[in-house]
Amino acid sequence: MSKELIIDTSSSDVNIALLEDKKLVELNKEKSNPQFAVGDIYLGKVKKLMPGLNAAFVDVGFERMLFCTTLIWDPRLNPFTVP
Repeated sequence: MSKELIIDTSSSDVNIALLEDKKLVELNKEKSNPQFAVGDIYLGKVKKLMPGLNAAFVDVGFERMLFCTTLIWDPRLNPFTVP
């Protein structure tokens, strides 16, 4: 399965689309806010899974690896999401 993330920004809004096998599976639209800027996006490779912590260490090219908790990107594991 191929996945592709497309980001389109303008001065008034930000559009982010997730494609799986060339089919749209998720679309996020946000209005730009002068007090908030969209953060950096890094391409990385998962180096170590930590099942007990629901997290992973991801190599994004820095001296140290990124610690990424699944609570951020997997709504099934986030107790604060509304079903």
